[in-house]
Amino acid sequence: MTFVKLTPCRNAVLKTLSYSGVFKYPLSYYQLCNYLISPNWFSGKQIRKEVRDLISEKVIGEKNGRYFLSSIETVDVEKRIRETELSLKRNGKVFGTLQKIPWIKMVSITGSAANYNNERNSDLDLLFVTAKNRVWLTRGFVFLVLKLMKKLPQNPATREICPNIFMDESSMSWTKKKRNLYVAQNIVSMQPLINKEGMYFRFVDSNRWIKGYYNNFKIIPTNKLNASPLSGSPLVNIVEEIAMKMQIFYMKNKMTNEVANRNLIHFKKNDNSSWILAKYKSIFRKYRSAQ
Repeated sequence: MTFVKLTPCRNAVLKTLSYSGVFKYPLSYYQLCNYLISPNWFSGKQIRKEVRDLISEKVIGEKNGRYFLSSIETVDVEKRIRETELSLKRNGKVFGTLQKIPWIKMVSITGSAANYNNERNSDLDLLFVTAKNRVWLTRGFVFLVLKLMKKLPQNPATREICPNIFMDESSMSWTKKKRNLYVAQNIVSMQPLINKEGMYFRFVDSNRWIKGYYNNFKIIPTNKLNASPLSGSPLVNIVEEIAMKMQIFYMKNKMTNEVANRNLIHFKKNDNSSWILAKYKSIFRKYRSAQ
């Protein structure tokens, strides 16, 4: 077991590499700085010093400009990046078509693909932000597009595109009781594919709580962004209501721990947060200073 005397910055570096160590994924220096796990801000100079010292102490390793805990056998990063890029390229036409749906304000990749860590046949987890009160209409059109483009096979386990979360622009702040490091990491690492009216930055700004986990991650203030009008056609509001009732009726026998209301649809096909956080804590614990 390796014990290291921790300074606040060193603690943050080890936490960050412990989290990436769960996935055996080495981080670039940019990723290490931007995804630094700490409620405190640290300069590049401070981080660089700790990284240099940790390498000399053989606590962390470096290869091809990427950093990892010495005890972790890392994945083939270049292969993972290629697989992720191939998956995105294969589905480029799908994203181009989805962009034409008028109520879609943002589509972002989350999870392993957002971190360019996909294996062959891994899926693309998508988070959608829609216009206000257009969550259910948007979901209906998204699934119609996927069906027509043969991207919705009957067996969910074989689907490459997984629209997991739909939320409207008036409800982008994550529920307080669901906020944790796992969710924060998904937010800071998400990659926007469609970003209308600066919605990605508005989304991040609506979740400023992530600074409690990732203070080095830069957030653009709302006052620099233009919010879209939130009013909608009364007729389309009625259609939205019908779409919600029809889809909930269709899904009710298949639902387990999903969240489905007027402003949010969250399908939790595999909730990996518990084991990921437990594994992260287990890895980091090995590097704590003896008291």
